Amino acid sequence: MIEIKDYTCKVPLEMIGALTGVCWGAKTGIPEKDRARALECIERGHERTEEFPDVYCVIDGYSAAALRELYTHIGGLPTRLQASTRYIDYEKKGVEVVTPHSIEKNAEALRIWNKAINSIKFAMSELKAIGSIPNEDITNLLPLAYKTKFVWKINLRNLIHFMHKRKCTRAYWEMREFADELCKELSAYSEEWKWIVDNLFVPECEFLGYCREGSKATCRRRPTKEEFFMKDEDDGK
Repeated sequence: MIEIKDYTCKVPLEMIGALTGVCWGAKTGIPEKDRARALECIERGHERTEEFPDVYCVIDGYSAAALRELYTHIGGLPTRLQASTRYIDYEKKGVEVVTPHSIEKNAEALRIWNKAINSIKFAMSELKAIGSIPNEDITNLLPLAYKTKFVWKINLRNLIHFMHKRKCTRAYWEMREFADELCKELSAYSEEWKWIVDNLFVPECEFLGYCREGSKATCRRRPTKEEFFMKDEDDGK
């Protein structure tokens, strides 16, 4: 579950347009003109302007393994908070995990998975029963698959980059699902965010026109970088 917090600006395009209007000494505060100015900045690749709108959200129900990948998108001013493994008693709260789809649909794999998870839960309860083991040490047993809660703030520029990478078919399945859910929630948050989702939150290959993953890794949604530029050279002959 992803909850978009009210601190998130509902009119990010107007915000960009109004602030960048200062650069040209333009009259600001007229929504239509501010939006048009923002779209012009985006079209021309003035990406610094995209650093002003921030998204604030609370993320719940995704694995620690997936959410730690958000750390790789820290740049500019993104920041985050995570449910503590030091102060929260997971032995008492319960250890919920995200089970990969490949395991869910395989009965034998699911049996092995559940056995491993249950053994971790049992070990945590045994350690707690000793009485002298700090909670922060017991929770070191938590698997990367355990469901955690996350508070995330990220600006639009970094979020566009995030979507370029995480909507790629080579991204981890859980991160692709996270990206899709975030797009859905932002689309519902306001009309301007819906425009951003529909037009800017695309896989990198759709933004560039080619795939940078190489011929062995590409999903073939777009030509490889080599194929793309070779076509340009052929067209120029």
